[in-house]
Amino acid sequence: MKIVYVLYTLILISIVSLVSSAVYTSGNVTFYSPSVNDQQYVVGESITIDAVVPSQFATDAVTINFFYPNSTLAATIPATVNSTGGIYVPNAYKFPNAVGIWTITVEVAGGVAVGSINVNVTSPKAIPVILLVSNLAMYENTYPQFVELVNNIITAVVMQNGTVTFTGAVYNSSITTPLAGAQATLTLTIPSVGTKTLTSTTASNGSFSFTFYVPSIPSTSLEPVSSYLINGVLTVTYGVHTVSYTVLISAIPNYLSIINLLSNNVNTLEAELQSLNNTITSLKSQLNVLNTSLSSQISTLKANISELSSQISALKANISTLVSEINTLNSQYSTLNSQVSKLNSQISSLNATINSLTSEVSSLKSTVSTLTTLSYGGLIAGIIGLIVAIVAIVLVARRIS
Repeated sequence: MKIVYVLYTLILISIVSLVSSAVYTSGNVTFYSPSVNDQQYVVGESITIDAVVPSQFATDAVTINFFYPNSTLAATIPATVNSTGGIYVPNAYKFPNAVGIWTITVEVAGGVAVGSINVNVTSPKAIPVILLVSNLAMYENTYPQFVELVNNIITAVVMQNGTVTFTGAVYNSSITTPLAGAQATLTLTIPSVGTKTLTSTTASNGSFSFTFYVPSIPSTSLEPVSSYLINGVLTVTYGVHTVSYTVLISAIPNYLSIINLLSNNVNTLEAELQSLNNTITSLKSQLNVLNTSLSSQISTLKANISELSSQISALKANISTLVSEINTLNSQYSTLNSQVSKLNSQISSLNATINSLTSEVSSLKSTVSTLTTLSYGGLIAGIIGLIVAIVAIVLVARRIS
């Protein structure tokens, strides 16, 4: 991992050194387009302003001024600094028929950051058309990347996992006349994607542009896939004229993207850990409250159990007493039941006697009804005498007893 990081650092240093030779710095402004002082343009050609200012001026307003060769103001173009300090205004201004040395100034934050660059505007010359591609540039997610054209071979270094914009312009052989309407075709073979063919037609300033995605090839290990090569061909056709360029693009690991991804994961984990800590703290607090409540409930339950035990003992004593009383009542019930049986027997005997007496009374009533009044009186007197005799016998019997 350390070796890869060192190589990556060396590559970036090489890129910076190469790119620095293709830019122009004035004041606090670094120009990428135009990229050199006194760069040549022709009448009727549009100019793209591509510059970078310190990132402290991010989102500030920008004023781009164009001055005629006689130093009078020709045009003022407003713009805005992006979040990384970049200023990019495509086809910002088309040069009128005023040849000579023009001055372009870039002012940020009311003149706090100021830079200027000169361009040489000349009249177009009628010369044979020999196609030539120039002003090549690559931007990955708006960041400029290294690109070079040597011996019809275009080499570039970009980072994986990013959208790349490849721009350039088609001129005649002396780079004085931009060629509008030229057909530019870019065919690339990208690992894990395949072959892509992109086409573009040059604008009035001869510019063309292609946009494609550079993937980050998945890896089964923790380390990203090392650099891989994107190869292809850029073909430009203008009328009967055609020129081809070999394109070799080295896609290096995008460690910045990986670091950002890891940073996002770390932030997410930290947030989840904080949430977990808060949950644990809340659970501890709830557990303490629950322990206090349970202790109180257990004490109350113990007191209730003790009281219930005492009541159960009392109930047991009462039950023993009740059992004893029930046994007594059962004994009394048995005695009463025996007496009731005897009484029932006596009642039955009395009922029989009563029935017999009733029968005798009925017989006597019948006899009495047949007697005459005199006989009835004599009978009554006899009965009364009989009753008196019975009473006398009873009294004598009591005394004897």
